[in-house]
Amino acid sequence: MKTATLPRTRRNRRISGRTRRAVSKPARVKISNVLVPIDFSKRSLEAIECALPLLKQLGAELHLMHVFEPDYPLSSMMALPLVVPELEIGRRVRRHLKDVANKYSVPLRRENIHAVKGRAFEEICRLARERAINLIVMSTRGNTGLKHLLLGSTVERVVRYSPCPVLIVRPVGNNGKMIKRAVGFGKILVPIDFSDCSMKGLEYAKALARQFGSKLVLLNSVALQYFITSDEYARYDLPLLMQQAEQASRKQMRELIAKTDWNGIEVEPSLQIGHAGQQICAQAIQHHADVIVTSTHGTTGFKHILVGSTAEYVVRHASCPVLVVPSHERPALISQREN
Repeated sequence: MKTATLPRTRRNRRISGRTRRAVSKPARVKISNVLVPIDFSKRSLEAIECALPLLKQLGAELHLMHVFEPDYPLSSMMALPLVVPELEIGRRVRRHLKDVANKYSVPLRRENIHAVKGRAFEEICRLARERAINLIVMSTRGNTGLKHLLLGSTVERVVRYSPCPVLIVRPVGNNGKMIKRAVGFGKILVPIDFSDCSMKGLEYAKALARQFGSKLVLLNSVALQYFITSDEYARYDLPLLMQQAEQASRKQMRELIAKTDWNGIEVEPSLQIGHAGQQICAQAIQHHADVIVTSTHGTTGFKHILVGSTAEYVVRHASCPVLVVPSHERPALISQREN
């Protein structure tokens, strides 16, 4: 993959963001309620550790949640299945959630402890709507392969249906060992394709940058789709098409930077050639990004399962936290569509 460099001008290499237009300053991000769903595994508990510094910075309240299956079997002395009453399961789960909060010295109000029966991603998204959650923080195992492609994961389904932004955190490797990484906002990588959806992700990133004094790296990746063609299209020159795509992308980037009021935010543009998801993950490493802020188009159905989306590719493979911003009204949950 190669890099398509923007014209070497002082303005395009590093933009202070000050413009002559007198417009209102971007609003700060309002995050007052943060939901952390856990299944009591070590990986899910790491999401709490990553979220704690963010909670302190924002002054937000923490909500802890665990979703249990409708049937919760235990083994009796005779090795026969013993079903625990749902009410008792709820009590046990809430007690465990309270113990987790005490472990991390987080004061939790009783109404901020949630033990719910059902399908994990549905109940997480439903609670987010009912309790006006502003941010969901989750940890992902980063599973890949055919099984993952067909079945998906709770994290990716939450990303698809959540009514609010979702922050996905994961440990990163260091000499073969996994280390925990606190969520920071010093440098934010923002993938953009100049669509309305990506612009909403950029607006959210601008609000974060204003609040935390962050630097923004705007990344656009140029990639031509693969087409099955007949001789009718043999006259087209692929290198020429790629060159034209690069030129159009550079022009759009220049116009975006020139027409946007950055309000003093430091901005760096980056134009890359190749698969969008791969380039986002690679550039996050190269630029030492603290977090990737992206938006999702919210495509659902069989096509989505087979093709996937850039946002979900980044969720699976990025080495740093990923904050996914919904760009439109979220689709109805499966159970709601069936009613």
